[in-house]
Amino acid sequence: MPIQGSMVVIDSLEAKLPAYVSKPTESKSGTPGLILIHDWWGLGNYVRETADRFASSGFVAIAPDLYVGKYAKNTDEAKELSSAVTPAVAKNFLDSTDVYLRALDVSRVGITGFCLGGTIAFQYVCESTEIKAGVFFYATNLPSDEDLKNITSPLLIIYGDQDHSVNPERANQLEQTLKSLNKDAKLLTYAGAPHAFFNPENEKNYRPDAAKDAWEKTLEFFNQRLAQDWQA
Repeated sequence: MPIQGSMVVIDSLEAKLPAYVSKPTESKSGTPGLILIHDWWGLGNYVRETADRFASSGFVAIAPDLYVGKYAKNTDEAKELSSAVTPAVAKNFLDSTDVYLRALDVSRVGITGFCLGGTIAFQYVCESTEIKAGVFFYATNLPSDEDLKNITSPLLIIYGDQDHSVNPERANQLEQTLKSLNKDAKLLTYAGAPHAFFNPENEKNYRPDAAKDAWEKTLEFFNQRLAQDWQA
């Protein structure tokens, strides 16, 4: 599917927020929209390429640059940049991104993210009833049980069983907590996969088979849950 991608600037209370938008060239009114949140390195090539992959699959995807033009070159810089994205800043940025995306005449909106982005996306679905589906790749910090009660959207939660930020026991406990709260949530765990297994730029951690399967299941989930006739 032919696509077009470009950088835009979104007005927010915090800053002029850069974002990458990718959409089908023949995008029609009512196309599903996705907010894609980068990992702790920043809005890099693979995140933009992932937005393009979503666009090629029929979504209007927007990836806000939460670091406002900066990109971490090492872990110290990543820690510094990510620490500036407080929960209040993140929510303001995502609220502004959501408004911008809906102005593109999309239908239902989903959200996804990686690592830091998974954490921020997960917290956002606890705060917004407008997000209709969420897929989180190896979120490093989890919402409180009290916040989980507020979730209204279906969730797909993805980890590798070698991820030390949230081990399999904690991930399974999270799934059970969500189910006990009657939430529509499913956990996917990939054997032998570490943190950041989806990132092809991370040569040490990238696991192509797990990444391929997670991508296919992510598309299937969003295609179903963001369909206009979907009923929970």
